[in-house]
Amino acid sequence: MFCHHLAIKVFHGSLAIALSLASLTVAAVPIHWADWQSSVDAREFSAFGTITRGTSSVSVTYVNPVGVSFIQTDGGGVDYWQNNRSGRDPATSPYTSSFVDNIPSGTDIIALKYAGTQSLRFSETIANPVFSYVSLNVNGYAFDQDFELLSFGDSSDGNDCGYWGCGTSYKNIVDLGGGGFEY
Repeated sequence: MFCHHLAIKVFHGSLAIALSLASLTVAAVPIHWADWQSSVDAREFSAFGTITRGTSSVSVTYVNPVGVSFIQTDGGGVDYWQNNRSGRDPATSPYTSSFVDNIPSGTDIIALKYAGTQSLRFSETIANPVFSYVSLNVNGYAFDQDFELLSFGDSSDGNDCGYWGCGTSYKNIVDLGGGGFEY
């Protein structure tokens, strides 16, 4: 998937996000996670971050017109990306898989709260963005572009569960008619 702009529609509850630049291949690759650096909360919530890969970087803007629960930047606060049994062990992390080599770096996180349409904008087109979440609280969200699930916290596969415990995820494709789909 090549992406310059991605719309996310959250249906209820909270969700936490991190992004990366990665080219998905047969083997796991290192993910370059977004470093959320600042936010603005005026009429709508906006957060600004950077994805750095070597000497190049891509700017990321997240916009949510109805606000968020909280944003955690610059390495402070709770580490929601740790495993519930073994801390930050990539070998057993629910955030790693045969496609994703590393756990989200730092403790940066944006916790969503309200249903509605949100967007991610990148300063340049990127291939295969990776989206990581901590909890959906049994709620749903939709994307305007198709995606693949790369891993989730399920102890039956030998991995630890996530910060809030084990769970599952699945993709449901909704035909909106007229050639439009929601994922």
